[in-house]
Amino acid sequence: IDVAKKTKKIVKRKYNEDYIRYEFSWCGDETAPKPQCIICGDQLSNEAMAPSKLNRHLNSNHPSYAKKDKQYFQRRLEQNQKQKQFMKSAVTVSEKALEASYHVAKLIARQKRPHTIGETLIKPACMEIVRLMLGPNEVKEVNKVSLSADTVKRRIHDMSSDILGTLIRKLILAEKFALQIDESTDIKNKAQLIAIVRFVEKDFIKEHYLFCKEVPERTTGEEIFRVTDDFFKIYNIQWSNCIAICTDGAAAMTGSKKGFVSCVKQKNPIIQITHCCIHREALMVKNLPEELLNTMNECIKIINIIKSRALNSRIFGILCAEMGAEYESLLFYTEVRWLSRGKVLARLFELRYEVREFLLDQNMPELYQRLDDDYWIAKLAYMADIFEHLNELNKKMQGRNENILTCSDKLQGFKKKLELWQEELQKGCLEMYQRTNHSTTENKQLIVDLAQQHLSMLQQKFDHYFYSINTEQYDWIRNPFATNAINSTEALSLQIREEFIELSNDGTLKLHFTEVPLDVFWISVKKEYPRISDKAILTLLPFSTTYSCEQSFSTLVLIKNDKRSCLKDLDQELRVALSNIEPNIKLLCSLKQAQVSH
Repeated sequence: IDVAKKTKKIVKRKYNEDYIRYEFSWCGDETAPKPQCIICGDQLSNEAMAPSKLNRHLNSNHPSYAKKDKQYFQRRLEQNQKQKQFMKSAVTVSEKALEASYHVAKLIARQKRPHTIGETLIKPACMEIVRLMLGPNEVKEVNKVSLSADTVKRRIHDMSSDILGTLIRKLILAEKFALQIDESTDIKNKAQLIAIVRFVEKDFIKEHYLFCKEVPERTTGEEIFRVTDDFFKIYNIQWSNCIAICTDGAAAMTGSKKGFVSCVKQKNPIIQITHCCIHREALMVKNLPEELLNTMNECIKIINIIKSRALNSRIFGILCAEMGAEYESLLFYTEVRWLSRGKVLARLFELRYEVREFLLDQNMPELYQRLDDDYWIAKLAYMADIFEHLNELNKKMQGRNENILTCSDKLQGFKKKLELWQEELQKGCLEMYQRTNHSTTENKQLIVDLAQQHLSMLQQKFDHYFYSINTEQYDWIRNPFATNAINSTEALSLQIREEFIELSNDGTLKLHFTEVPLDVFWISVKKEYPRISDKAILTLLPFSTTYSCEQSFSTLVLIKNDKRSCLKDLDQELRVALSNIEPNIKLLCSLKQAQVSH
């Protein structure tokens, strides 16, 4: 005989407003509310939502309240609700103030400002704006945001740690990466080592600030390697995953026995080493024919006479204004700056008439006679023109997204222009040098001969410093769908060349290639054509310049200046100021709140 199983029906009890007389309110789901004691806050099950059970709790746990009337418990309930609302509001304001504190600290770091500016300027300014625009009550809320110097420092450290953690996770996930590293001294003559890293992140090749570490003693290659290797060990970064390093040409970096590069090669023998193309270009243009060098020294002497004394600078500025000149001052020559020589000479040429009048008034015949000499002016014009062209090349190689391909194209383009200029000079043409062409009359052939001598010297130096630049071997990366692209793949293995042929005949990818940047294209085909994609990415990944390091040093100079010369923790300051990764401020706030609650 089959016996039907009887299931017990679950009854969900409802709350009755009359239950307040038993000092019980309710909480939870409205369909199955749980009784909650107004006095002690205990929550009972839905099954206890019955007068007898509620009354039992009142008499057993709170006998002193057993004779209180309904109105008493109603007032007690309203008081509890107001208190909860106040606490919730206080917590919300506290969370907002904490989050605002982090955001303001991030702004201070990215503007390279001292930490004290938060409490001395930003907060008072915000309070004054709120007082005028919203009213005095809102000012009290703004005043809750903590922006003291110590608080801003802690916030920056928290954000730096969060950014570094995110960066390390991305770096380890990417595996292969390239490094750009350089060393310089700060205002306290302390050696600072900065490293920038580049790796594939999702669909792009991205570069990020990695670290800034002080080199405590001598800046030898071994010491620089030790500082870098210690950082790698702490965060479990493998040298075997570093495919390329770009540095300047300093002996500490490139020394064959004890240089940083030689130490790295002991860890990774197949690593690719690149000498910064901008530094090489600066070395290439350093030498001048003796006649131009003498003219250059005379230019510097004239500039120093005017610029080295405040009185002379003021008199010269007034003279320029009276003569209606476009500029009112000359520029100091600084040998270590990439663009200095071209800018200094161009400014001197523009103000040559004003400079002549000043030297005449100061009774300096030896120098002002130079500015009456057409040949001397023609030499100045030529140097201003040629260094302007060299500055253009320098600026083209600056930027965060430069790689071997982009730099080599620009360098080869300049080499072709050198050859063209030499051909034009043989015809007696100076059209490519506008200042020289307009200022040269009687001494044209002398200038042409001198320019040919200088261009020939530049050509030799170019071949010396850029002997390894070969653009043709990268044609298959630049455009895999060109008809002759296969000819540039001869150095690749047979399997990779076969894969390349398949890719180059894929019509859908040809359309995609025209729509996206080069690095995005090669990353996007990785799943379908892994071998040829890896080969292309390993070529696009290495740095070709140390521009980002130089840019970081400029930021370091702004942060650690003469008024903040004792600043410590430069690494954290620079990371928040320079990093492309946004800190997770919401998470930092929740962690901070959890610490406070414990």
